[in-house]
Amino acid sequence: MEHIFSHQGKRGDILKASIELFAARGYDAVSVRDIAKLAGVTEAALYKHFKGKEEMSLYIFREIIRDYCQRIDHIKNQDIPSLDKLCELVGLTFDLYEVHPAEIRFALLSQYKFWDSLSEEIKPHLLIKSILLEGMESGEIPQEEVYLLITVYTGLLLEPLAQYPYFYDELPPLPELKERIIAKVRKLLS
Repeated sequence: MEHIFSHQGKRGDILKASIELFAARGYDAVSVRDIAKLAGVTEAALYKHFKGKEEMSLYIFREIIRDYCQRIDHIKNQDIPSLDKLCELVGLTFDLYEVHPAEIRFALLSQYKFWDSLSEEIKPHLLIKSILLEGMESGEIPQEEVYLLITVYTGLLLEPLAQYPYFYDELPPLPELKERIIAKVRKLLS
């Protein structure tokens, strides 16, 4: 999986540097000067591409979520049971984290800051909702209040990636953790 900003030249270098810094230090602890220095550009060059740090981070967040939603939509449209789709989504998310940890950490840490700026077509929980409803309609997933299931499912899916760094020096091996989460999703939704 190539980097989402690989084909954007110097602008891509700026975006990759900002992701790395935001994921490592958090949005508030990073300055435009820090980003420019890591990207190997002047602050003036950075401002040619973005008005400032907020515009840049919002752009990054939207692009990461847009890419993620396209991948979820591909899974959603497969002709497999809904529970398998939800497990595939766990696999996808963990595979993306393994290849692009800074991007995923940035998106997880930024979701509450930028969520309201997303359009409805790029909100992953709405795609997850449609998969859950499909599974409930077919009888494959027990009937339950759908937003409760979304909350529990996305907690299983995303919180290990967001929370483990706060509790441990590093995540458990991702393939092992992915399989454990998939088993818990199957148990929860069967």
